[in-house]
Amino acid sequence: MYCLGIRVSYSANVVVQDTPDVARPDSQSFFPMGTGQSVDVLVVGGGPAGSACAIALARQGARVMLVDARTRGRDKCCGHCLSGAAWNILSQMGLRELVESAATGATRAVAWRSGARGFEMNLPALGAIIPRTVLDKTLLNEAERVGVRVAQPATAQWVSPGNVVVRKDAEEYVVGTKLVIAADGLGSGMARARGWNPASPGRKYGFAGSWRAPRALAHWPSERIEMRVVRGGYLGVVAESHEHIHVAGLIDRNSPVSRPDDLLDAAAREWPLLAAALQEGRPSRWNAAGPLPWKPTRIADAHTALVGDAAGYAEPFSGEGMRWAFESAYGLTSAWREHGGWSAAAAGTYAHWHGKHIARRQQKTLRTAWFLGEPARATLMCQAAQTFPRVASWLACRMTK
Repeated sequence: MYCLGIRVSYSANVVVQDTPDVARPDSQSFFPMGTGQSVDVLVVGGGPAGSACAIALARQGARVMLVDARTRGRDKCCGHCLSGAAWNILSQMGLRELVESAATGATRAVAWRSGARGFEMNLPALGAIIPRTVLDKTLLNEAERVGVRVAQPATAQWVSPGNVVVRKDAEEYVVGTKLVIAADGLGSGMARARGWNPASPGRKYGFAGSWRAPRALAHWPSERIEMRVVRGGYLGVVAESHEHIHVAGLIDRNSPVSRPDDLLDAAAREWPLLAAALQEGRPSRWNAAGPLPWKPTRIADAHTALVGDAAGYAEPFSGEGMRWAFESAYGLTSAWREHGGWSAAAAGTYAHWHGKHIARRQQKTLRTAWFLGEPARATLMCQAAQTFPRVASWLACRMTK
């Protein structure tokens, strides 16, 4: 089931290596349940962007609460790829070793194919394959270890500047906060509550799923992202482990192809290896998200800041999505540190930084996505890349720089 314009998520039946729980601080010692609570920062959303913000600000001495609507360890709509360009940011945030511990594989090349045309190129830097079930739990455990109070599953509702209603189990209480960080993804509820949602939503939605196919994976190209363009959308496929294949893609809501399974079958008709993998199984459930692209009218003021997908999302192809999540967290926490806390000036610094370092690259990604909108254009792009491989490699480096 898919509802365009509204985020939908289901848990896929995927077996991944779990991470051990860490010792957690007594939540009652942080502050008691009930009314009249106060923190410096309230983070809404426990994905990479939200958790990274919470960890970094707690390390700087801020009192941080993180509210996440889902249970820990659930899967999400994601390609499970992290671009190599993210490692420098993660090192600066002191998160590189933690994120590397969640990786199940690496990515060093991407192969594009549309019909009979195709080409392969090396990525500018070695990336990683990281299942979100493991990554999100690892980051949330680290957030609790450094003193962040995590309320999960719980919801947060904007009331007024500095006040948020948190609901967990049968309890409801107001939390006072200097800053609300909205890391609640595409179609961000916090962005909508502030009136920052775009007037014209995107026309596409993303989907992702995994399944067990060990026989096909015995012949799978290692450390490579496979991109397949078919009429109605496109797919990215990786070997998530020695036994599991992971696929993520996009479908235009105006396309004649309306279901992820249809797009998967269309790609398999031109790709024998994928057809063999589908003989072993297919995703029993899909994770979906939309609308795409998402570009809020504003991302920060003196009371609220958007990070990750909530702050803007285009169409990443080789792991830029998770990179943008960590990068936005880095930009926000750097602005906090520069101004000694959050203020209108800090919001301006962060908004300027995001526009220069993330939004500009997302526009480049959208231009590439235009070529993928129709197989004819994608075939032309593949043919040009075959004819001028150095130019294609240069463009790939520019996109992920």
